[in-house]
Amino acid sequence: PLTPCAVDQATFIVAQNQPVDAGIDGAVTLCISSTVTDLYASLGGTPDVGGIWTAPGGAAFDGTFTPGTDAAGVYTYNVAALAPCANASATVTVAVVSLPDPGNAGVLTLCTSGAAQDLFAVLGGTPDAGGTWTAPGGGAHSGSMDPASDAAGVYTYTINVPPPCASVSSTVTITLQAPPDPGINGAELLCVTSPTIDLFGSLQGSPDAGGSWTAPGGGAFGGPFTPGTSTPGTYTYTVIGIAPCPNAIASVDVAVTSIPDAGSNGNITLC
Repeated sequence: PLTPCAVDQATFIVAQNQPVDAGIDGAVTLCISSTVTDLYASLGGTPDVGGIWTAPGGAAFDGTFTPGTDAAGVYTYNVAALAPCANASATVTVAVVSLPDPGNAGVLTLCTSGAAQDLFAVLGGTPDAGGTWTAPGGGAHSGSMDPASDAAGVYTYTINVPPPCASVSSTVTITLQAPPDPGINGAELLCVTSPTIDLFGSLQGSPDAGGSWTAPGGGAFGGPFTPGTSTPGTYTYTVIGIAPCPNAIASVDVAVTSIPDAGSNGNITLC
């Protein structure tokens, strides 16, 4: 039977909080010369915004990594959840590649008759070893410059580094200087009655003009050689070299013979 009581009811309200998403652990390798990097972009998945970062060791971090200032390591992204959902976190492991030092540009002038030169020793500063050399034109080079066979020009020292860093390089500019040519030693055998001679013409080869002569004993000699007046012996021709080439010398050995004496005319009467 129907009751005279009124219908009674109660309401039960259910609230449902959504779990938070900190994304998927990520990793990034940066060059020490790279620009600042937002680590949020290195998280995988679809991380919620608004979380907070902590640096390696647990200190607060703003999420923007500056190579050369911030320490490499594991950075943690934390997103707080409403109870009863649990907080969420993900990490970004940051590695930083340092740039090697290729040294400062160097300049060197070599004599083509000089010894080979280690180009690494010509670089300025404190260059790191382990790089490679290229010759003018881009061909591979050993780094030992032989002025007798290698070309003048710009030699490049390059140290390769892993991405994202770009390789670094420095240069050595080589200038070559030809040595002076005093010619090849010569010799003259003259008669005391021979005419004067220019000793430069007694040198062999193709001597450079403009040198200076010294007489036997080391005194200056202006030439030419006059038999019967000039002293026989070794005359030295010196051509001044342009640095770094040294001076060069050649010599002419001069001998003078006397006229033989046949005596005076005579006569004789014989039976």
